[in-house]
Amino acid sequence: MARQLSDSMSSEVHMNMSLRHSRSCRQTKGAAEFADKIDPFILVLDEKHLETKKMKLLQDNAYDDLVFTKGGLDDRIRSISDLAKQHDRENPANSISTLLFPKGGYSTILRYPFTKKADAAQEIKERIKSLGEEHSMAAQIPLLEADIAKVRTSIGKLQEAKTNVRTAVANEEVAQANLRKQYQHNYLDATKMFGKTFANRLFPQTATKKKIEEAVEETSDT
Repeated sequence: MARQLSDSMSSEVHMNMSLRHSRSCRQTKGAAEFADKIDPFILVLDEKHLETKKMKLLQDNAYDDLVFTKGGLDDRIRSISDLAKQHDRENPANSISTLLFPKGGYSTILRYPFTKKADAAQEIKERIKSLGEEHSMAAQIPLLEADIAKVRTSIGKLQEAKTNVRTAVANEEVAQANLRKQYQHNYLDATKMFGKTFANRLFPQTATKKKIEEAVEETSDT
């Protein structure tokens, strides 16, 4: 019997079965109208599926960019820590490492999630500012600000990319549902026009793996 589409099937399966159905209809006298009805829905789903793939790729790119900018911020935090330690060795009576990293160093900060890490870096910047404009560490402020800004911008772009993926997926699911609906309509209308037995020929048939293998063996013997 003809296999119907279901929401558990991928877009590729939706389109494959529908295209096979359309091809059978165009090869059958009097059935071309069913192909004309379903083809536009196949095209829409193909468009929405490609859009989803595109949005997912852009999301991956946005994530990669965030990882890259995060690495720059990590390096900046390490450099500030190294400079603070050097300052402390040269000025033991006026150490600043504990002020800049009150929780005992930068390693914990580097393990923070992206947003929390940017917030922690912002706190480090404010602590450096508290040392005064004449302090040797003040030169790190604009560099740290730039790295924080890059990370925050990348976070925003990734969030936007995720939203675009959700929208694309939703649109693709709507296109799938519309195609399934037309596929079902075609089946019911074809049954009325040709009868169930003949109508089933216009739709991909459900076949077990054993039957497929038997068919392949039979054609190879001819």
